[in-house]
Amino acid sequence: MVAVKQAREGIIKYIKDKKLTMGDKLPPETVLTEHLKVSRLTLRESLKILKGEGIVHTIHGKGTFISSDTTHIKDTIDINLSITEMIIAAGYKPGVSFFQRNLVKSDAEITKNLGVHEGTDVLVCRRVRTADDKPVVYSIDYFAPHLVSGFLKVEDENVSIYNFIEKDCGIRIENSFAELMPYKCTKDLSKKLDYTPGGLLFLLKQKTVDIMGSPLAYSVEYLRPDCFKIFVNRRRR
Repeated sequence: MVAVKQAREGIIKYIKDKKLTMGDKLPPETVLTEHLKVSRLTLRESLKILKGEGIVHTIHGKGTFISSDTTHIKDTIDINLSITEMIIAAGYKPGVSFFQRNLVKSDAEITKNLGVHEGTDVLVCRRVRTADDKPVVYSIDYFAPHLVSGFLKVEDENVSIYNFIEKDCGIRIENSFAELMPYKCTKDLSKKLDYTPGGLLFLLKQKTVDIMGSPLAYSVEYLRPDCFKIFVNRRRR
């Protein structure tokens, strides 16, 4: 799976390096496998992912073509990627321009999503995430109590919350339940994201749980719509 993910990122980089745009044709599989140094099976799996994300499409007998621009960071609601993973997958360098950790009292919303008693001290991490030094997301992450001591030891401000949970804590993430809505940019968010006051942002609220359904984290993320595209894979039952 790692090889497939790397091949996907390699194709995105190839598209950007060659300045390919919507409607342009990708080179044949033999050329891409040689360029990326991957097997044909790995290449096809990575192309399958890109098709699901709406980035490329295939016309039988003609080849694979670019379906959309690659200047936006893309997220698919049905595939659970962290902000860091999305930025890297889009070919940008992730960074942090603002970082703050502190304890807050759990209000009704946090209580509901983390399963703690109202008024409980909860660790919150606030960050402005950047892509190639451009502010693109303001994220607010609340942690379940059993993750607090571990996260307080993390020194990397650019740490992926998902990697921290799965690799550092050894906890498997099972699902995330997300709610996406428009949100009017406030003056405070305008300063943090270098965005127009009153303009619309994507607001993504997300509860992440383990394989037993126990809450791990609750996240509130404000995404710049000029930097992100959100895709939904709608399947018929």
